[in-house]
Order: sequence, then structure tokens, then C-alpha cells
Amino acid sequence: LKRTSKSGVLRLAEEFALARSYTERLDLRASSLSQDVGTLSGGNQQKIVIAKWLATAPKVIILDEPTKGIDIGSKAAVHGFMAELVAQGLSVIMVSSELPEILGMSDRVIVMREGRIASVYDNKGLDAETLVRTAAGIAA
Repeated sequence: LKRTSKSGVLRLAEEFALARSYTERLDLRASSLSQDVGTLSGGNQQKIVIAKWLATAPKVIILDEPTKGIDIGSKAAVHGFMAELVAQGLSVIMVSSELPEILGMSDRVIVMREGRIASVYDNKGLDAETLVRTAAGIAA
């Protein structure tokens, strides 16, 4: 609201400009900015959720399964946008059960087992087998 209002009064021009900006940055597919979110695809709905969070100008964002259930094109758009955010200095914590996503998007990987940290890895030469073995509690 700070970005689109003054003294509690919405400034619609700023609100629409911000919405247009995120629509372009996230490659959102909608017929108009007024389209009901419920009529959009799952991938586009996910992009809107991310845009709403980012509109608050956070320093850290936590994404829990950010691409679960969305199509490959939307996944690529979300991944590209996440990389852009990191390049701009935003910290992104991603929770994911998809090994290719973890290995492709992470600088550091924390593996959890039974509600506790099992291991922390820098993602240099890390492979899926190591992650699975750690998560399963199988010694390397």
C-alpha cells in the first residue's frame, strides 16, 4: 500500500502501473489487469501471488514449492524471475521437493530429515544422489 497510496487513499494510476510492471516482468498471461484471478491458469495464479509479495518490497522472500503443479513455460518464467531477484540483492529461500529445481536454482542446499537439519551443502558439484541419500539417512 505504501507504493500505491497516500494518506490511506489509493492512487489507481500507480496501482495499475505497478501491476503492469509485474505483468511484464513475470510474463503473466491475462486478457486484462481486471481479469478475475480464478479464471487464470495455475501458473499465472502462482505468478500473481509472487507479484503481490514482491510489491511489498521485501528483503527476503520464502517460496514454498514455487513451481509445483505449473507448466514448464511458467516454471521457466518463475525461475528466471527468481534469478533476477537474487541478482538485484533479494534473498530467496526456496523450499522444493523437485531435485532438478533444487540443483538448478540453489547456491546452498539444506537437507531436512525428521524435522531437523541433516546437512548443509554448497551447490558446487552437488548431485541428486547425495541429496536423496542424506534425506533418507543413508551414509555416503
